[in-house]
Amino acid sequence: MVAVNYLLLAILAIAFMVLGFGFLLLITRNMRQGRVVRQHLAKRVETLRMSRMLQSLGIDFNKYLHTEPVSKINESMNKCDVCVTTDTCDARLDKSDIALDNIEFCPNKDSLNEYAQRVKSESGGS
Repeated sequence: MVAVNYLLLAILAIAFMVLGFGFLLLITRNMRQGRVVRQHLAKRVETLRMSRMLQSLGIDFNKYLHTEPVSKINESMNKCDVCVTTDTCDARLDKSDIALDNIEFCPNKDSLNEYAQRVKSESGGS
């Protein structure tokens, strides 16, 4: 009877080790895929005015890409891609006359303001 208990305990321990190893592999693969997705996002953002806008507003591009949900970044990129106020945007970006309170022309003004406020509150409001 004791031998059966030890055998069952050993089988259970091996099962948990296999399960743990499987989860580790899944997490590692998921992290790699996430990194690839964000690299593709970065390349796409860099082709849009959005990258210049983030830089002009003092928003850390890499932090933005790694903290914002991919769906939100895609939504912002799509808005930037089809934007009809590109002349105004280019003029403001060329003058460096950009602040969160004067980007009323930008279709991403709400999401950028929300992101900046969240970053500010996370850093202690400084």
